This record gives sequence, C-alpha cells and structure tokens, in this order.
Amino acid sequence: MTDVIVAGVGLHPWGKFPHKSWVEMGAEVALEAVKDAGVEWTDVEAMVSGAMQWGGSTGMRSGNTISAALGETGVPIANINNACASGGSLMRAAYAMITSGMHDSVLVIGTDKSPKGYFPSVPVLADEPQPPVDMVRWQVGIPNPAYWALEMRKRMEAYGSTEEHLAKVKVKNSRHGALNPYARYRKEFSLEQVLASPMVCDPLRLLEICATSDGAAAVLLVSDAKARRLGVNPPIKVAACSLASGEFGDPTIRIPLLSAASDDAASAPLLSESRLAAQMAYEQAGLGPEDMDFVELPDNSSWHELQYLETMGFCDEGEAEHLLDKGATTLGGELPVCPSGGFSSFGEATMAQGILQIVEVTWQLRGTAGARQVEGAQKAITEVYGAQANNSACILTA
Repeated sequence: MTDVIVAGVGLHPWGKFPHKSWVEMGAEVALEAVKDAGVEWTDVEAMVSGAMQWGGSTGMRSGNTISAALGETGVPIANINNACASGGSLMRAAYAMITSGMHDSVLVIGTDKSPKGYFPSVPVLADEPQPPVDMVRWQVGIPNPAYWALEMRKRMEAYGSTEEHLAKVKVKNSRHGALNPYARYRKEFSLEQVLASPMVCDPLRLLEICATSDGAAAVLLVSDAKARRLGVNPPIKVAACSLASGEFGDPTIRIPLLSAASDDAASAPLLSESRLAAQMAYEQAGLGPEDMDFVELPDNSSWHELQYLETMGFCDEGEAEHLLDKGATTLGGELPVCPSGGFSSFGEATMAQGILQIVEVTWQLRGTAGARQVEGAQKAITEVYGAQANNSACILTA
C-alpha cells in the first residue's frame, strides 16, 4: 500500500466575512494548497469537498462549484457531508483514493459560512409527514450546548470536576489562539474573566463554548512516489485516517436525540465513536497515545477537551483535570492540546474544521508554526466529531 503525503496546504482566516462568498474562500485555499505543493491546478487528479448545508444546492455540490470558479478540468469530484466530522471524513476518502492506487493526487477542500448563533435546523418541507427530531428540540429550547452542559454535570458529579476546570481550558486555548494569526479570537483571557462571562447552559459559560464562523482550508494529498517526484520536503506522512460511529449502549446523549441509554449502561464510557476512531488510527499507524507529541481535538466546549483527552487514550476516565492542573496540556507541557488555539479561538465552520486541524499539524511538523511551535514535534493526532455519533481521527508523522 502506498504512503500518503501532505504536499500542500492552504488556510483562510476564520471570522465573519459578509462581503466574501464561501466559493471565493474555497477557491483561495485550493490555489494556496496547489501553490504550496509546487504544482498547477490542472495537475490535480481528483477532489473531495465538504457538502455545505448552509449554501443551498450549490453548497451541497461545493466541489463542483469551486471547480467551475477555477476552471473545470474534468476530474472526479466527491461532495461529502458528515456533519461536523466532515473534514475528517474528507481526509479519509482522499486517503483511500491514494492508498488504493486510484489517484496520485487528491485535493481536499472544506469551506463554510455558518449562520450566526446556534446552528439552526435545516428547513423542512411544509408537507413532510413527520418533522425531524431537530425541530422538536428547537421548539423546546435545547440547542447543542444544552447537551454538553448535561454531560459536564454528570462529569462534575462523578469526578469532582469544577467550573474552574472548564475556565482553565478556555484560558489555555486563548493563550494559544493569541499566537495564531489565522484565529478569529486572538485575545488572551484570565481565569477571572472567563468565570465572569455569562452563563449559557449551566455550567458552561459563554467563553467556554465555541462560536460559529466562516472559514476555509485545503490540503493536497499525494502518493509517496509523486511526493518524491515533486521533491516534497519535509514529506509529512498521513500515517492513519479512521472513521467511527457510536456503539449501542453508549450513554452519551446524542444530538439531536432527547434520551440516552438505559440505566444499566449509564456508567459506561462516553463518546464511543471517539474511542473507536482513536483506537483504529493508533492501530493503523502502529503507534499509541504515548507516541503523540501534541493533539488537535474538537473543543466545541471546554467539556469536550476534558472528555476527549480520555476517550483518545491520553489518560483514564476522570483524570483529564489532573493533566490540565499540572500544565501538561499547554505549550511547553508534555502534551500540548490545541496549539492552534482550537475551535475556542477559531469558532466552528463545520465543513472546514477537520481540514483546519490537518493544516495546523502540517505546519507544526514542518517546524513553521512560529510562536506556537511545539518543540521537536514529530507525531500528532487529530480528532473531529459530528452529530449523531460521527468521529474521525488522523495521525500525521514527520
């Protein structure tokens, strides 16, 4: 099986850009990735792109729309939507295209302009016989943070976690994000400032929940043979790409569902899709969590960071707070978490989040991350998760 190499990357700043379309942002990062690889747009053999639900019918065919803007070349284009796990799912599809020998180069694009505030439900037809569960939960006032708050309350009861732990996650990520010129929020917050921010869904405060943003990212993946021909240096290897869903009996309350597992499963570990995706990736790469120099995980809220440290295998259940308290997860610590600043500093642009993580890891492994550089970084893992138990993990090595 051929190895897969990151030949080029492109990243658009995150924020809100009312006078710029998602097509423009996607085209920009596509050309950046191609230029970074030292090839031409016409050299790309295939594309995979995030099917953006907020962009109407052209958004769902985003790859074709961007290709038309840049000049169509007749290559295969796949448009994929896997909720907030779309970026990782795109990476896995492109990875499979190359490892199978089907293509030597695949361009991965995620671009998104998210609505302000909580993510709304996708509009439904008036004559739909049974509206989706999303409509029900919105009518009773249960946005995504309400689910996360419920899980954090369970964690506080089980392990003695505190509101200060949630705030510490934000403080750390704001410190990292302040060093990242692509981040939307580049302000460093103190513990007192975070704890003074408005309560949204108890115990989660405003500064502990990621915003919704506009953003775009692209990665050009190539076979190792093509990387050698191009003279890619350093050749950052995609050592693993996994995709997992949840297991029956997992007590995690699934967005958009309104109930969890039965009582006899209530004490089982949460987020089985994260645990499974990480295990698959470690096995595929022949590595373990102890080999990772840093991690980019989906900190949609401060609770997520604590929980994902455990489900990804970096500590046992209930021990993430210990890593946080001793400074292990900050830059300069033994396991820097989200050196990019994380979703906390960027906000969430759903189709692009997972690709953003790959771009950050690539820069870190190249040694070009500037002030937020993880010293001596050689191996890293990313995870991104989506609604209804979707989770993808990627491991990259230098």
